[in-house]
Amino acid sequence: MSLLHRLLIYRNLLEDNLVQGVQNLLKALNEFNKQDLSSLQNQYSEITASLLKFGFEKNIRSSLWKNYIDHLILQDENIFSLSCEKDTNNIDSNVKEALKRDLVVLNEFSCLDWDAIASKIGIEPLSFLSTTIEKKTINIDETILKLSDYYYKNGCGIMGKYKAFRWDKGLKGIENPDSVRLADLIGYEEQKKTLIENTEAFLQGKKANNILLFGDRGTGKSSSVKALLNEYAHRGLRLIEVPKHQLIDFNKIISLIKNRNRYFIIFMDDLSFEEFETDYKHMKAAIEGGIEKKPDNVLIYATSNRRHLIKETWSDRQNADGEVHISDSIQEKISLADRFGISITYTSPNQKEYLEIVEGLAKKHGIDLPKEELQRKALQWEMWHNGRSGRTAQQFIDYMLGQK
Repeated sequence: MSLLHRLLIYRNLLEDNLVQGVQNLLKALNEFNKQDLSSLQNQYSEITASLLKFGFEKNIRSSLWKNYIDHLILQDENIFSLSCEKDTNNIDSNVKEALKRDLVVLNEFSCLDWDAIASKIGIEPLSFLSTTIEKKTINIDETILKLSDYYYKNGCGIMGKYKAFRWDKGLKGIENPDSVRLADLIGYEEQKKTLIENTEAFLQGKKANNILLFGDRGTGKSSSVKALLNEYAHRGLRLIEVPKHQLIDFNKIISLIKNRNRYFIIFMDDLSFEEFETDYKHMKAAIEGGIEKKPDNVLIYATSNRRHLIKETWSDRQNADGEVHISDSIQEKISLADRFGISITYTSPNQKEYLEIVEGLAKKHGIDLPKEELQRKALQWEMWHNGRSGRTAQQFIDYMLGQK
């Protein structure tokens, strides 16, 4: 019978479905009755199927059970892993004492003799389940050092598992974020330079600004922000996408991330407000920090097709509703963009710039056409489709690749 009920630091593992299934199997084996053989075989098979799926997803082919427990340990968020995420040299002595006992228990649990279990219930043993480690003893101090180093470098819990997130009434990890890199974005070198310099300062703990990227559609505003994650995730950068209708939850988001040893860019894509919308007031409070100061590990990057973010009509200026201090209302609407320390403009490329983007993408993707023919086809494409932009250039290249 397992001793998992004694866990103190890693008690979250008790909530794992597969761990619970194994515990139930061990309990049933302890009360072994040949009349329950089919039930035991079914439990064993369900556990094996889950471990096979885990091994397939993680590209692990042996010692699946031990590797599964190791995976749970590395992903767990607890007082030890959270403290290591910040500082590996300041582990509380009481926590360390409890941790040592937990690791002994977990090591024993991870080294179950699956061959013996299979034989007892009349099933042929499977080589990929049992651990290949013969001894059940581990070097506790060395294991603690390795764990603390892992948590410090990679983070723990959801912050260790994912690099990108979406806020949807809670923080949701994104399994497969966009893999775009800055090198993939041809052109707009000055814009990228400004973005990189500000982000570098942020990651170095220096003062950095919130950024508004605005301009024409298809010019790479959103891709530029997404590319930052792929450039700097290894240095602790995390990206959280927040839709404008959930800006009211900004303080909730901050409370979850302000004490984590990671750098967070809160990303608001395609941001704009109609004249009747008031969510922009939450945006103002978010940028300025309200009563509570915005943490140093948080920046806001937003993209928009509008320079001033909030739709403004001529009726605003003509005082259609008879408002006495109409200039105050106008200033309130256009001042939101001013809250961003840096504004970066993305304009549609001229013909020369468009063709340079096409040629750069063609070279990258190995499209071998005479320059004149490539240019002719690219210009024809932009006339027939979405006009000149980086997105149009990429769509043209995708079309050409499909014709190979």
